[in-house]
Amino acid sequence: MVMEAPLSRRGSKSVGTPPVITEIPWTRIDLDLYEVAREGYIVGYVEVVGAVFVALGGARYDRAVELSQHLTFHSAVDALVRRAVSA
Repeated sequence: MVMEAPLSRRGSKSVGTPPVITEIPWTRIDLDLYEVAREGYIVGYVEVVGAVFVALGGARYDRAVELSQHLTFHSAVDALVRRAVSA
């Protein structure tokens, strides 16, 4: 599942701001597991463990490494996407 986010209005972009990501890059693949992709490539997974969202980096789930734990789903996805941008 890829969900589109609304584009910003014309003229609202200021100089020096990072580009706006227009798609939400996650897909639900199991009850408590989400796959995160950027530009068509899998960058990691978010696993729901109780009230915590665990960000796992790597293209394969069986070899993914825990990067961080978050209290919100979107911050876990953001951590994976930002890591992929810097790599």
